[in-house]
Amino acid sequence: MNEKPSVVIVSSSSIKPKSLIKLITKCTDVKDDAADENKVSHVWTIDTKYYTAEVDIIGISEHYQRGQEFNETVEALIIHMDTNKETGLEDLSKWSVLEEDCAPEVKLLIANYCTNDTKITKSTATEWCLKHGFELIELYPAQQTTDQDIIEEKIGVDRVVEALQAHTWSNLVMKNEKKSGDSEVKNDLTEICEEFLTSEGADDFSDLFAQLSMMKESLQSLPMNQRKQCAEQVVTAFWKAIGGDEEEISDI
Repeated sequence: MNEKPSVVIVSSSSIKPKSLIKLITKCTDVKDDAADENKVSHVWTIDTKYYTAEVDIIGISEHYQRGQEFNETVEALIIHMDTNKETGLEDLSKWSVLEEDCAPEVKLLIANYCTNDTKITKSTATEWCLKHGFELIELYPAQQTTDQDIIEEKIGVDRVVEALQAHTWSNLVMKNEKKSGDSEVKNDLTEICEEFLTSEGADDFSDLFAQLSMMKESLQSLPMNQRKQCAEQVVTAFWKAIGGDEEEISDI
């Protein structure tokens, strides 16, 4: 049986997983599982500029029990936490067995908001995430704008979606892997990097830095190994722009 990879969403707050699935997928038609009243599931197509992947999003309402049929398919885990409860972080322990059984590559801890005024402060939550390998995301963060931010980071549910899109799903199908014609076949990675490295002013450090912000969004959806390859080329370009010799970093 060709099973889809899955995202499991659980909650340690009053927010139901079904509501979170609707929020993330922007789909209002999320069905309850007829065989299990504590589970909802939804098929979601992740469609980016570079690939598509069909995944099962599974919401679990109660305590997890070992031996679930979806264990082997889980590639991402999302947990919602109540930061207005003193026991917010302690309540997460009930999902530790789920994490151990599924060993997901993507782990997101989400909360409506997390500040220095909530009972679970942002610094405390961040410390927990660093210890357990999660990323902390506020669904409704206080808007913070600063002219010093060269690259605009996504926040809220957009960041949740971005994190899922950045994962290399086991069943992803790349778009336009090959282009027809007599010219040399190039993949999307090569095109993105060449556009960055050969554009006018690419030898000027400030111009390179400005172009980097425009390049970031295009690279987000590429598989990790391709992003690393392009990053190596970008580092080389920056090194040359400040007067370095390419041979000096060839072994790094």
